[in-house]
Amino acid sequence: MSGRSLASVMARTLLLVLPLAAVATELRVTVALADGTPLADAVVVADPASSAAVDARARRPRAVMDQRNLQFVPEILVIRTGTSVEFPNSDQVLHQVYSFSGAKKFQLSLYAGRQHDPVVFDKPGLVVLGCNIHDNMIGYIYVTDSPWFGRSDAHGAVSLDLPDGSYTVSVQHPRITDAPESLRTALTVAAVPLTHAFRLQRPLKAAPRAHGHDKRWEDY
Repeated sequence: MSGRSLASVMARTLLLVLPLAAVATELRVTVALADGTPLADAVVVADPASSAAVDARARRPRAVMDQRNLQFVPEILVIRTGTSVEFPNSDQVLHQVYSFSGAKKFQLSLYAGRQHDPVVFDKPGLVVLGCNIHDNMIGYIYVTDSPWFGRSDAHGAVSLDLPDGSYTVSVQHPRITDAPESLRTALTVAAVPLTHAFRLQRPLKAAPRAHGHDKRWEDY
């Protein structure tokens, strides 16, 4: 292939690639308490106004919710509908993970290590997890149909790269007591980076009591 032909092919390739690269726009969302303190681990979801914007065939990667020092790690996990979640037990004691939540009811019999197959979360909604052996172990999985979601960092911030269009952006957290309608907003993304701040008005629910430290089975 001549140098001129190669240059022509590369130019046409760039014309095809550049418009695709330009369709994603950053939305930066921050979540704070009433006094301005950042709220970490808040789940932020951007639901598109048109379902045509969502690729239902997109691959769902596996996620992991571990069990360490008598707690679920991470305590709050957000995944897309159809994702498989592994529940390894990295403690020295046995755990029996379960959920009675409407979005997913399941139970993993008493185990250590990686004895169980991943669990597929096939319905959107909040799934609250527990352990039949340790009542103070509580975990949360937020399952969403939208592929655009995240969890706020220590600064209460999360960034989402969104295709241009209209969205309903919402915030969820198991300790939030604000009315759900105050935690949603409609935004239009149009090639210019956006920021939006959610500020809670009500105090959070009390945190669950401390989980303690991992012990050997014979210590119980």
